[in-house]
Amino acid sequence: MGKNKYFSTKSVFGQLISLIDDSMVQKAVEKYDSDRYVKSFKSQDHLFSLVFCCLEKCNSLREVAQGMLGLSGK
Repeated sequence: MGKNKYFSTKSVFGQLISLIDDSMVQKAVEKYDSDRYVKSFKSQDHLFSLVFCCLEKCNSLREVAQGMLGLSGK
């Protein structure tokens, strides 16, 4: 069985996020107009941070922010 090159360089969190269909997220954003007055922290970024929070069992916003900063290079 050969190695899958698609997931070889990504972190586990990056692999999970890549499985989320972008068109489905975009359709929900358009339906509810959730990015109407947003400048930088879009709905998809919010979804990723909430998924990270659930997976890492974070207790505070500071833990989420520090954990996401730690993964930013990956």
